[in-house]
Amino acid sequence: MTYTGKEWTAADCNIPGLIAGICLIGLPFIGYWWSVRFGDGAFVLEVSPFTLGMYGFGKEFFSPLLTAVNTAILISIVLFGALLFIGSVLRCSRQYRQQSDQLVGMAAKKPIWLVLFFVFSIVISGFGIEYSLRESGVSISLPVITGDAVGSITASGTTVQVPVSLSLNATFWYAVVFAIIAAYAWIYQKRRYYGDPDEVFLAETDESGGSEQT
Repeated sequence: MTYTGKEWTAADCNIPGLIAGICLIGLPFIGYWWSVRFGDGAFVLEVSPFTLGMYGFGKEFFSPLLTAVNTAILISIVLFGALLFIGSVLRCSRQYRQQSDQLVGMAAKKPIWLVLFFVFSIVISGFGIEYSLRESGVSISLPVITGDAVGSITASGTTVQVPVSLSLNATFWYAVVFAIIAAYAWIYQKRRYYGDPDEVFLAETDESGGSEQT
């Protein structure tokens, strides 16, 4: 088999990287990851790393600071998805293997860290919500991340129950799957090229020897 450094071989593409790259580019636009609902929709908090929705009593609340942070994360994950896709395509050519490794290595592990950071954030947020409710006079013990609870508030001898529901949406599990595929893309990136590895090694040796002679 004759090898030239400029040839492109489709079998050498990083298929998991291509899939993960496309999925990551679309991930910020498919919905919220986590929801908190008070009462019969009296107040709703919907969260993802890319957007935040707060609705209460027919009004929508807005935070410029959180919106700016969400937008920065959105741009970052789309960029990493694009880099992962480009790096996976460049793997088709041995000429660009170094650049391919750099791009895939830079982008492939970021989704896992994003998911872990999000889980940590909503755990902290859950404790913060529980503390705020208790400070407001609502006696309640919230579940961690997902579950239902009923709080109670007593005023003027009257006790009112406040149901609270926490849930991870389907989009979160999509993100977990996409992150796993992206992480696997880095493992896949280290696999040998299509064909006989000995022939590839000999071809590379011949090329390096020829370049030294010139």
